[in-house]
Amino acid sequence: MLKQLSAVLMICPVILSVLSTSALAAQGSSIRVVSTALSQVGYTEALDEYTKYGQWYGFSHGYWCDMFISWCADQAQISEDIFPLSASCTAHVSSFKKLGRYMPSAAWGGSYVPQQGDLIFFYKPHLSPSGAVVSHTGIVLYTENGYVYTIEGNALPNRLDCDYILLSTLRDQDGDLEPPDYVTVNYYPLDAVQIHGYASPDYADRQPLALNGFVDLGRHAALSGQFTRLYEEGIMFPTSSHTFSPRHGMFRGEFLQSVMTLCGLSGWNESTQPFADVPLDSPWYDAVMTARCAGIIQGTGSNTFSPDTYISGTAAQTILSNALAYLGLEDRTFSFSKGDISYVCGTYTIRADLAAALYALRTDIPLPAAYDAAIDLNGKALEWSPVQINGSCYISLEELQQQFPALTAEPQEETEAAGDTAANPEEEPPFSADAVDPDTGLPIPLAACGRVIPEEITYAYGDGCAAISTFAWEGKQYLALRSTAALLGLDLTWHGDTFSISLTEPAE
Repeated sequence: MLKQLSAVLMICPVILSVLSTSALAAQGSSIRVVSTALSQVGYTEALDEYTKYGQWYGFSHGYWCDMFISWCADQAQISEDIFPLSASCTAHVSSFKKLGRYMPSAAWGGSYVPQQGDLIFFYKPHLSPSGAVVSHTGIVLYTENGYVYTIEGNALPNRLDCDYILLSTLRDQDGDLEPPDYVTVNYYPLDAVQIHGYASPDYADRQPLALNGFVDLGRHAALSGQFTRLYEEGIMFPTSSHTFSPRHGMFRGEFLQSVMTLCGLSGWNESTQPFADVPLDSPWYDAVMTARCAGIIQGTGSNTFSPDTYISGTAAQTILSNALAYLGLEDRTFSFSKGDISYVCGTYTIRADLAAALYALRTDIPLPAAYDAAIDLNGKALEWSPVQINGSCYISLEELQQQFPALTAEPQEETEAAGDTAANPEEEPPFSADAVDPDTGLPIPLAACGRVIPEEITYAYGDGCAAISTFAWEGKQYLALRSTAALLGLDLTWHGDTFSISLTEPAE
C-alpha cells in the first residue's frame, strides 16, 4: 500500500467531471467506457454471485469480472470490432491478440505503460505459471507513481494488500469464506507478477476522462467531505490522487501517526526504548517513539510493535482511548467494522471507519482560528488578537496580563508515572503515562500540528479563583474570554450588529 503522497492533486467532493454532450455522444470513446465503469463502483453481487452483468450476458451466477467490463463496453455503445465481448478472461486475451491489440506486462518483459480505457488482465502464477490461463480483468483508470489504478468487478480475490497467493488459494478452496464481492477501484505496482498484460481497444477517441475527488468511495460516498478534510489537515492521507481505498485496511504505524498528528503530540525522552521492528528509517518512527514515551502504546510483545500489519478495531479503539486519557479528555467509543478479507489478513478494520473516528475527534482537538471581533474595555479599544475554537472566544494570557497583571494560574498537581508492559496488538493495554519532560516535569510538548488540547486550569485574581478553559498554541497560553471576564469582575456584552465585545468594570 502507498504510505502517503507528498503531492496530491486537489481533492474535492466526489464527482466525475462534467462531460460535454459531444464527448459522451462520440462512438468509440474511451471516456464512455470509463465513466460507465465508475458509475458502478459499489455495486455488490447478490446470492450465489448473481449480478446484473451476468444476467445481461446470459450467465447470471458466474464469475463476473469479464462480464462486467463487457457490459461497460456494451453500455458505452462500443463496437465489438473494437471491444470484443466475453465472459472468459482467457478468451478475451485471445481475441485482443488476434486484433494485434495486446501487450505483455512488465513481469513478462513488456515496456507498455497502460492508458486510461485499456483493459488489464491477471493470471495466477502459482497455478498457471505459463500464463495460459488468465483469471481476472479490469479497466485501467490511470497510472501514478509506479502503480496502475483499475476499475474491477468481482475483485476481492485479486487484492494485493493481503498475501495474494494465500488469498487466491483460500478463495479457490472455499469460496464461502469471502463476503459478497463488488465493483471497486484497485491498484497494483506496474511490475506486479500477476499482471499478465494489457489490451488496448482501438477507440476512435482516447481523450482521458478528467477526474475530480475520490472516485472509489462507493457506499462511503457520503463521507467524502470528511476524508477530504482529514487529508487537507494532514491527518490521514489518501492512497493516490483520486483514491481513498475506504474498504482497505490501514497499517498500525500509519494509524498511530494519524493519531499523533491529530493530537499534536511529538517528542520523546532520551530513555525511550525503540521497538525492534520500528527502525530509525521507518516512516512511523517519530510517531511510534512519541506514543511509547507517552504510554499510549506498549507494543505487541518481544519489544515489537508490528507497524506494517493492519490495525484491528480493538487496537484502534484502545490507542484512541489511551491518547484521549493522556490528553485529559473524556473517552469516546467508536464503531469499527471488519475488513472484507479478514479471514486471510486476520481481523482488521477498514480505513473508512478509522477516518470517521479521527474526524469525530477533530471537535475535541480543534484548530484555532482568528476571531475578527473588536474588543473594548470601558469604551477604549484593546489591541488584542482573539482566536476562537468551537465558537468560543479566547485571549492570550500575555495580553490579559498587560491589563490585569495580577491574573495568575494556580499550581498544578503532577501526574504519577507508571511502567511499560507488553501486549498483543489486538489488546493494547490501557493508558499508563510514563512521559514527562525531565526539566519541566510537563508532558510531551504538543508541537506536531496547529491543533490544541483544551483543558481547565484554575486561575486566581484578587480574592477569587475559577477553573477556566485554556489551551497552549504557538508558544502562548489562551484563556476563554467569558469565564476570564467573570473572574476579573468584568461585565461582558456582545454586540451582534457590529460584531464586537464590550468589557466594562462595574462602577464602584
